[in-house]
Amino acid sequence: MREAEIKTALSDYISNPSSSMTRLILEEVALEGGEVRADLVNATDMHCYEIKSEADSLKRLVTQGARYGEVFEKITLVTADRHLEKALSVLPSWWGVMLVKESGRKKFRHMRKAKKNNGQLSNAMVTLLKKEEAISMLEELGMAKGWKSKSLYQIQEHIAESIPLNDLKFFIKKALMDRATKNN
Repeated sequence: MREAEIKTALSDYISNPSSSMTRLILEEVALEGGEVRADLVNATDMHCYEIKSEADSLKRLVTQGARYGEVFEKITLVTADRHLEKALSVLPSWWGVMLVKESGRKKFRHMRKAKKNNGQLSNAMVTLLKKEEAISMLEELGMAKGWKSKSLYQIQEHIAESIPLNDLKFFIKKALMDRATKNN
């Protein structure tokens, strides 16, 4: 399967309507000013899915993985069979791994379930926020005065320095869930 086909099938798979929890999926989520993009993100649990199709290379996976590890609570690599062995040898043990099946009724096979990431960093997480989301967060906290005219990067830095990590996680999840709701 090509990446676009995998992305569509994966989005359907993780948005399973039989699940009791609503899944809010975002595609191509920019972080670090758009320098890095996560293929799919489940906003409800900050779970990033990185897709490596048969045609892809794993050259950037370690670099991408390190950056994702500073931002997301869970990460799962969704990959073709040809990448499986190498991916399992280079990825941290807390990453999940799913194998894409080319044929059959079941399109995905879990090889390893994603575990909670404890390496999130405030200054990396805030790069998920768009300016209006960052301002909205500051307004909700009563901290917006003097910040509306500042650049996004200045606002993100201010948020990372001013808001405790657990509170920041809550607000970022909320912002991503709101974004996903608007996109649907």
